[in-house]
Amino acid sequence: MGKYDKFSLFFLLFFLPSICQAGDLTYDCVIKQVYDVNDVGELKASGWQSQFEGDKFSVSRETGKIIGKTLTTVFAKETRVVNFGSKANSFKALAEFEGQIQLIEIQEFKEGVEKPFIASSMGGAGIVTGICK
Repeated sequence: MGKYDKFSLFFLLFFLPSICQAGDLTYDCVIKQVYDVNDVGELKASGWQSQFEGDKFSVSRETGKIIGKTLTTVFAKETRVVNFGSKANSFKALAEFEGQIQLIEIQEFKEGVEKPFIASSMGGAGIVTGICK
């Protein structure tokens, strides 16, 4: 076996499986609805709906970090997973920013590939819902 054959075998055995499993480490999500709370405590359609609807983001199943244009945690002081989710429980993650927090719950226990999510962003986005895969 030549020098390059050994490298190829090493690459296939160690790197290819981790590349194939990368999707298992994240949720890929799309926003469907955005809500605010009115003066009497009821949900109403948000003025952000037209801007956020259809936006996509990814959530790390290991750290709870969110990457994307909307709900991003890139400026968070801390992110953490509160519950990793299971067939009986939701995945839940928390991000702490300077003076505010953001929560996301992905209903991992739901049947099928698509999992509904709800996020609460104290930084202005309000209540955001949609689907993750």
